[in-house]
Amino acid sequence: MNKLLRHTEVVEAIPAGSTIAIGGSSLSRKPMSLVRALAARGAGDFRLIVDVGGPEVDLLLGTRKVSRVVYAFVGFEIMGLAPNFRRAREQQTTEFEEWTEFTVMAGLDATVKNVPFLPTHAGLGTDVLTVNPSFRLFQDPIEGETLVAVPALKPDFALIHVNLADPFGNGVILGDGHVDVLCAKAARHTILSAERIVSPEELQRYGRDVQIHRIHVDAVVEAAWGAHFTGCAPYYRADLAHVQAYLAAARTPETWDAYCARYVTDVPADYIQAVGGPEELVGRLEV
Repeated sequence: MNKLLRHTEVVEAIPAGSTIAIGGSSLSRKPMSLVRALAARGAGDFRLIVDVGGPEVDLLLGTRKVSRVVYAFVGFEIMGLAPNFRRAREQQTTEFEEWTEFTVMAGLDATVKNVPFLPTHAGLGTDVLTVNPSFRLFQDPIEGETLVAVPALKPDFALIHVNLADPFGNGVILGDGHVDVLCAKAARHTILSAERIVSPEELQRYGRDVQIHRIHVDAVVEAAWGAHFTGCAPYYRADLAHVQAYLAAARTPETWDAYCARYVTDVPADYIQAVGGPEELVGRLEV
């Protein structure tokens, strides 16, 4: 079944209040064209699940689309803190729940395994158990040791950016898959954006790099430079110049509104032109 759709079609299918798991990691392979499309539309009140979050979380918080975030980390790596995330935490305008990278993976995996929780040693002896009321201590009925019960994370949707996809929903990830496969398997509905759509025959040549399988995917959109301004290895690196521009714009309401008016759109071609056009991006960012 052909699952190719446009950005506007897929984001219109995501109701307000949905729980959304977002793939990628920090400044690596975030589904930014899909995120911008979400930010540009009217619905909101989304509950986000991220392992290592970055500009996707910050942008959705800055455009007031988020009511809750489950996360292990949100930031811009060496470029600094995430300004809208920090403001929302300080002003307590959004609900936040701190997990760890491993426990986010465990929570998603619990949903994949169709169990209410997964047992782990992660978090024992740390303040994670103090700041996160979702975790529970229990006694292992077999060995008797104390373990942590990590509750299942149940996303309604997963948004994932891949290098290549075929029209049926199979996706190639070249390099680190981060938590994307878990997100795709745990979500009730998965949406892929891909740098390029190829035939099933060409896609199958990538063997084990076909990490996302069509049985978990509901829709596919073609989005060249769809991870920008994060990177999409091995095609292009993160656009650190635009990161700086983003961070500067997020300092005041006036400059932030101007940034959103220029760059937040559900038309990917308009965004690419706004950041300089394909030729300029190739010259600056292609690896």
